[in-house]
Amino acid sequence: MIATIFVVLVLVFFFLSSALNFDDESSLNKKVEVQMITDDTYFELSGDFLFEREVFSVYLTDDEKIAFALNDEVASNYDYYSWWLFDRDHFASTSTLSFIEYKGVSLEKTEPVLYYLLQKPGVYDISVDCYVDSDGKRDYVTTYSGTVSYVGYITKEYSWKYKGVQYDAEVTFKYDEYRYYRDLNVNSRAVANYGRVISFITYEEPAVVDLAISLLITYGIDRDITGQEFASFLLAFVQICFEYPPYSNSMVADEYQYGQTEYFAYPLETIFYGMGDCEDTSILLAALYKVFGFRAGIVTLPGHAVAAVGLDVYDPGRYSSYIYEILSDTIDGITYYGCETTVSTPLEIGLVRVTGEDGHPYSWYIGKNNNKFHVF
Repeated sequence: MIATIFVVLVLVFFFLSSALNFDDESSLNKKVEVQMITDDTYFELSGDFLFEREVFSVYLTDDEKIAFALNDEVASNYDYYSWWLFDRDHFASTSTLSFIEYKGVSLEKTEPVLYYLLQKPGVYDISVDCYVDSDGKRDYVTTYSGTVSYVGYITKEYSWKYKGVQYDAEVTFKYDEYRYYRDLNVNSRAVANYGRVISFITYEEPAVVDLAISLLITYGIDRDITGQEFASFLLAFVQICFEYPPYSNSMVADEYQYGQTEYFAYPLETIFYGMGDCEDTSILLAALYKVFGFRAGIVTLPGHAVAAVGLDVYDPGRYSSYIYEILSDTIDGITYYGCETTVSTPLEIGLVRVTGEDGHPYSWYIGKNNNKFHVF
């Protein structure tokens, strides 16, 4: 009987410990605390940045840096520090047109504080090896580590000239919005079924809508936004303001930008980085078209993708038929035209290079395999 009562008491204690979430080491390692900066920006802290551990502090400096610091009482035990910072959103690329796995930044110093160059929202893994001076040499003592998420606002500004007129636009979004899409469907970005590309056109996303509003204001709210002229303006914005990732003969653009052979990005990811390959910028353009009520979609082609927009009236303008062709298709009574986003000089709606893979024009592939206009 006594043994039975003892077992019951142990089980009750275990249940209460779990329910109350006693701060043992494992629960502390999973715990996240919030440190408010303003009413709507904050730090998310974990690891040794947790308040109860009294090891690290983090703050924004007056000269627009982020400071990660050992608390005074902890720092007083050591003489030398080897810091390591890993920026999870770092763009891991080099001017040699290669993708280099980002390993973080290391810095050795005698001060118990590490400054990051910019007050840039993001997620940062921090660790510091602590040493003491002993008989003229440094002896390692311990390591502290933790993660800080700076959830703040990011502003992207655009300035471009189109048909002799200067335009300016901007969009501001919270880091949390970008982080949501960055972490969405992380295991299914290499799209095998190209019909799924439509699901990436998140045109109701607040940042995409805000960008569209800014574009409307700079274009002129009193001008017609229902036809080809405005659709061409939106195409030129994406063509000029978003770069194509550098690549080499042995490395495709997605591999250079994201470290993956194929990666379909949501519009906010492309906005965040300011660049993307053919399907990424096409997805962004299609999202902008949908905000303004255009019928839109993506055209998948061998080794390529372009956006699509439905127009009632279309004029290709003057072009060389030796260099370009008009890529279009009529679906349910609506004629859609291809929109090439991967050029830096504006190219009119409908026009694509005459020669695709294997020497055939892109129009030759439409309807073969899964090469078609995916519209909605």
